[in-house]
Amino acid sequence: MEFRGDSRTSKHFVPKKVTLENGEIAYKAKGDVLVRSPKYLDESGNIKWPEADGFVVDTAGKPITVNANLKAGQIIDRYGDPFGKFTSPVENGKILAYDTRGLPYPESAKVYRQYKVVKDINIENVQKAYDNLSPVEQNKLTNEMIRYKFSLEDIANPKSGKIAKVFGAGGGTQVQMGTVVAWYEKMNLLKEIK
Repeated sequence: MEFRGDSRTSKHFVPKKVTLENGEIAYKAKGDVLVRSPKYLDESGNIKWPEADGFVVDTAGKPITVNANLKAGQIIDRYGDPFGKFTSPVENGKILAYDTRGLPYPESAKVYRQYKVVKDINIENVQKAYDNLSPVEQNKLTNEMIRYKFSLEDIANPKSGKIAKVFGAGGGTQVQMGTVVAWYEKMNLLKEIK
């Protein structure tokens, strides 16, 4: 990682080009995160995330989403650790093609994971799951809800919609969970299966 410029001008981040083991070309963003193109970065080296959380928008610029209505037995997946909120449905065993997901990363840069919905994701089950957390975990989740401005209602109502054309990809379906996947796992609402 380098910055170019002098003390009289703003410094611009210059991502380092790397070749991955599988031959893919990538660029190191700030924090050594790998992206497929330097065009996906701002001048500070951060990923330029799309507006509307990457959903297709209506004419007023609002994301077009519906309640994901996740039911016990359904499978969702994601590339990356469980500390993200974005997943995609696995329907009839069919995994959404990587290039339809609107991700900035090289495909091999993030671990692929699948999760099974253990219980219907609804307010009744979310409230029960919250009540069954240890007091320490309840306190942690409550603090995160305050800090990041979400609620049990948000956790109970993941949103689904078409992925906008971003990072040279898109067109698939994404499910935006109400908080990070890890909390759904701690609440025994999701279970990692792959």
